Amino acid sequence: MTTEEFYSAPRGTYGNTLLNWSKHAPSDVVSYAVSYRNAAHCLIADYERRGVGDIDYGACPVIFLFRHAIELYLKAMVYRLAKLSVDDQELRWVLPRLWREHSLMKLLSMAQPVLTAMRDRLPLALRVIDEDELQFLSDLDRVDPGSYSFRYPVASTGGAALKGILMTNIFVFGQMADRTLDSLNAICRHLIIEVHALEPQIRLNFGSMDSPKSPDT
Repeated sequence: MTTEEFYSAPRGTYGNTLLNWSKHAPSDVVSYAVSYRNAAHCLIADYERRGVGDIDYGACPVIFLFRHAIELYLKAMVYRLAKLSVDDQELRWVLPRLWREHSLMKLLSMAQPVLTAMRDRLPLALRVIDEDELQFLSDLDRVDPGSYSFRYPVASTGGAALKGILMTNIFVFGQMADRTLDSLNAICRHLIIEVHALEPQIRLNFGSMDSPKSPDT
């Protein structure tokens, strides 16, 4: 694979970075999630240092970055479970729907059947997502079901992306987002370790994903 230089500085200059080097895009989903989360931390730290000042519009990038990191972790979790539990033919129908989906609760529901089936193989701390974290995911999905609300003021329908005035605190939100991300990261890391051991034991019915049937079936 050749390397395209896109506004890069001379080799060895700090700030140069390589993207898409793994040659397997789905494997980069968690790396992207970590990057968005780290970017949110940088913004949070900057606002904490300031201590004062208007941050109304500064909240949108913070919330979006955390929300996008959560979405990517959920997609990574579903992808690993799908690779583990369905054959290659069904996987071809399933994955396009996965990458297009933006609802956090729908993504979680895609993973739930396998997480339930493999309950005994998971450490106690990973067998269920904490109720407070589930409530946080539900609340965030309700406010931003399609990942539009903190990226655009206008929804694809032409109306307001947010339904009304929204009061939030980026530091309180960030703490809950981090707590949830820690849990999702732990599950994803465990799946990476256990995926081969679990493969012969679990089959997943992806009916909830509304994947189209093969013409041969």
